[in-house]
Amino acid sequence: MRELTQISAIFATERVEAFQRRYRAVNALAALIGSVAFLLYHGEVIAHEYKTWVYLVQAVCLLALLGEPLGVYFKGRNLRYAFRHTAVDSVAAVLGLVMLAAVGLLSPGALNVLNEAQSTGALVLLVQGGVVFYSMERLLRFFNVLAKLTASPLTVFIASFIGLILVGAGLLMLPGATVAEGSPRFVDALFMATSAACVTGLATMDIGTQFKPFGQLVILVLIQFGGLGIMTFAAFFSLMFGSGAGVRDSAALGEMMNVNLAGRVGRVAGWVLGITLGCELLGAALLYGHWRGPDGYLPADQQLYFSVFHSVSAFCNAGFGLHSDSLMGYTDRWPVVLNIGWLVVVGGLGFPVIVELLTFRFWALPAVRRLPILRRYVPKQPVPRLSVQTKLVVSGTLLLLALGMGVFWLMERGHSLAGLDAEGQAAGSLFHALTPRTAGFNTLDLEKMQPATHFFTMLLMLVGGSPGGTAGGLKTTTVVILLLAVVALIRGRSPEILRRRIPDELVVKSLVMLVLAFSFISAAVFALLATEQETVLAASSHGGLRLMFEAVSAFATTGLSVGVTPRLTEAGKLIIIACMFLGRIGPLTLVLAISARRAQRFEYPKEGVMIG
Repeated sequence: MRELTQISAIFATERVEAFQRRYRAVNALAALIGSVAFLLYHGEVIAHEYKTWVYLVQAVCLLALLGEPLGVYFKGRNLRYAFRHTAVDSVAAVLGLVMLAAVGLLSPGALNVLNEAQSTGALVLLVQGGVVFYSMERLLRFFNVLAKLTASPLTVFIASFIGLILVGAGLLMLPGATVAEGSPRFVDALFMATSAACVTGLATMDIGTQFKPFGQLVILVLIQFGGLGIMTFAAFFSLMFGSGAGVRDSAALGEMMNVNLAGRVGRVAGWVLGITLGCELLGAALLYGHWRGPDGYLPADQQLYFSVFHSVSAFCNAGFGLHSDSLMGYTDRWPVVLNIGWLVVVGGLGFPVIVELLTFRFWALPAVRRLPILRRYVPKQPVPRLSVQTKLVVSGTLLLLALGMGVFWLMERGHSLAGLDAEGQAAGSLFHALTPRTAGFNTLDLEKMQPATHFFTMLLMLVGGSPGGTAGGLKTTTVVILLLAVVALIRGRSPEILRRRIPDELVVKSLVMLVLAFSFISAAVFALLATEQETVLAASSHGGLRLMFEAVSAFATTGLSVGVTPRLTEAGKLIIIACMFLGRIGPLTLVLAISARRAQRFEYPKEGVMIG
């Protein structure tokens, strides 16, 4: 019987794979037509009088996209087998049917809760949401196939960001993306798309006033995909569709997140998406009800929209906001300060650290298991321990927050904090101690701060967040390793911490990252000084320091600005674009490049050289 079951499964797999190969063209055509129709209609390229035809085309495309999971169920001839190969499609289809039934129940023909216009609008949203979801999911599957055809994970990672930026720039140039008539200049659209995809936050256009909801949603999607990386999504959907992740997929995603994923890529990708969605939903719920406009608190629909947008932007460390002055209207509003703050910190901790903290068996600690309530139920287990990376990241984050808060208060208590009470000064100091960790939000006017505060903020921006997260910068662990190496050299010993020795290879990598970062920032500042002589340098005091601040903010993907970015020339904008792009992929690219280097076949004799 067991052999018959195995033979039946083999034949079912062959039938399903043959069907999916034949249906691939239908999938691609339906996804392309449906998504293009959606984008062109909401981008106001297609006139609104043709909306009925657009909805009809999208409905046909949705039915065609649903044809694949239905065909798998028919060809597989086994519900459990078919569901295992169409898990995402099946769950999405069931949710769609439930929502469709709810709309029908609330329609005028049933309970009459919704009028005819509301029922039609809800049905249209369901169809369009289904088209967008299934089209995006098919795109990620196609991207995963392309990734397997490429020899270098480094090439795939860079190409994914370039493609994301170019597509985003094209969408932002559609008439429906911006408030002004016509399309924005390509340089501005490219700048905004790069800043969003690289989760930086610098802007040449105001998101809240110059972009329509369609343009704002494009930026939000770029933030989400850029913060997590397209390869994370591709790996997740690859596993959900049964194709699995091979050694090369594990290596690529593992190098991106700085962890060993051999045999664990699916679990880690699932953790990443689960943590992200969980934190963003929780952040949106906690932020709801605290957003204000010129006439008081915003209505319910705008409260929800603002909460979701700022929650995603904060967790991805993007720093984009819907207010023209970032969060300056919430300087002493603790609900906003604390909720944005914890999202920024958690997003910057790194997913490996978050997973380790969430799965840490604290009940197995000797001091805890002695409690009477646990002594009977907790079996004898090995004493758990946190990794050195987790200890360094958590302690380094807390130390930097305390140091940043103290230094900022000392420097600005008589300047940007002067008009606030003690509670407001504490809130402002705390927020500006954590936001340079590549968050990009600000509750105080950076242009009015002292040059010394700007310089200290640049140091915090260079340190950035931690490996494997959404933050940028050199990373906390890189800086700690470099400091340990200096101390070890003075003491004449190997770098050590927490009774562990740091490998020499990590010291070399950290040093190379530092040298490359400072070299590129120096080159960018030099180029900006040459191109912005008649704009920034001539129009403001401390113009050179302000240009350096902007370059460091771009390379560290922080997004804090002292008002320089909107006044840059086109050449200056291109320089900042290069800073943002290389700052986002630079450390990851370096790790991949070093990891992929070939072993040396021989070594030359050593010879000393005088230094110092």
